[in-house]
Amino acid sequence: MEKFENLGITTIVTGDKLKLEISISGLVCGFNGSPNNDVMRVKRGKRKEFARWVAQKIIDPSDPETGESPAMDMFEKVFADIFEGNDIEDEIFEETEEY
Repeated sequence: MEKFENLGITTIVTGDKLKLEISISGLVCGFNGSPNNDVMRVKRGKRKEFARWVAQKIIDPSDPETGESPAMDMFEKVFADIFEGNDIEDEIFEETEEY
C-alpha cells in the first residue's frame, strides 16, 4: 500500500484500488473557506449530510456539455497532462501504433 498526502487529501494505492480520502471536517473547512465562497456555510450538525451530498455530486454526470461527472473531469485533466507529454515516466507509458 502506498499513500500520498497533500492539502488534507490522501490518495491510497492498494493491490487493486486507488482510493481518495478526505476527512469530513477537512471537506467542510475547504467549502467554508473556499476563495469562491463568500455566501454560504455548512450548517452546524449537518456535516455528514454535506459529505453525503458531495460524495454523490462527485460521481453524478452533471456537466450538460459532456455528460461527465466531476470525478471524470478530474481524471481527464490528469490524463491530458500525460497525453501532452507533461510529467510522464517513460517506464509506465508507451505510445500506441496510431502515433
